[in-house]
Amino acid sequence: MSADETPWDDAVGRGLGFLHRALGPTGLPSARPGADPELRRPLSGAEARRHLLVTHGEDLGFDPDDEGFSAMWGLALLRPGSERAEERELVAALASQVARYREPAAQRYRIFPPGLPFPADTDSTAVAAVGLARHGLLGAAELDDLSRELLDTQIGPDDGPIPAYWEDSDRSPARGRRYDAVSAANILFALHLPGAAHRLPHPAAEATLRYVVEHLNGPRTGTRYYSAPEAFLHAAARASTVVPELAGPVRRAVGHVTTQTAETPLLVALLVLAGEHAGESAELPELRRRLAGTQLADGSWPAAGYFRTGRLPLYFGSPHLTTLFAVRALRPETAARP
Repeated sequence: MSADETPWDDAVGRGLGFLHRALGPTGLPSARPGADPELRRPLSGAEARRHLLVTHGEDLGFDPDDEGFSAMWGLALLRPGSERAEERELVAALASQVARYREPAAQRYRIFPPGLPFPADTDSTAVAAVGLARHGLLGAAELDDLSRELLDTQIGPDDGPIPAYWEDSDRSPARGRRYDAVSAANILFALHLPGAAHRLPHPAAEATLRYVVEHLNGPRTGTRYYSAPEAFLHAAARASTVVPELAGPVRRAVGHVTTQTAETPLLVALLVLAGEHAGESAELPELRRRLAGTQLADGSWPAAGYFRTGRLPLYFGSPHLTTLFAVRALRPETAARP
């Protein structure tokens, strides 16, 4: 076995094969919504919209069956400069897919396409920036503009963390600012990309860091837009690879996790990545064996809810999104990359 090979190379290859076969004219299929985090019954966009209207009395305003967040994460997780032709083709397709979710005339990205009654958000923008930068697809000027957009999210005086949405749009939320610790950790990672970090230190970034540390030191819970605590551990641990102030709190938080509580392959993959980023490697071989053992015959891993629509309980996930996380979890990277 060469230095680049792992015991899970066959599982990785079959996972990449599943993703490559799933590519269509617009990229990978979008995540499906569901009423529960396990996605026991995935819904169509029309069914999901009707579910919110019937059970919660609120109309989302559109059918949520076209989302770009999965593609953004795909770029952030797939390996740059891969020797596998199918992986290179996936990256090219996902880059085109992500471009459809960019806000016109701004370095902002959206979960749902422009034109729908839903604003651009800082989480999508941060994840898109990291994915594009990872593959050399974000120029220095674009990255500078994007980091400025993130840091200038707050309009008017505020000493809090960077919020979830910009407030200078007619589609901005009407119920006040929303905050999320996973989004905050993703934003911190993006702000420390080479070319973006020269704008630091910045009061908004410092407040965002304090917010993430407070969440790390608090009870192990999900967040507004992510129901699973493992999603936060992964985001915070990834950020800790470039933000030294997070390293200690992350190691303590990851060290207190009982890995046997991870009930889905997606949660196992997130724990593997959290442990890898935090440098807590003792349980990683067993977790990776567990993850490889749940791969399905077609090369995929089962869907589970990764992100959600905030206070309205609509969860999004897909076999493709789980497989992207699983493939990355089964391929350790010796050094943190953008």
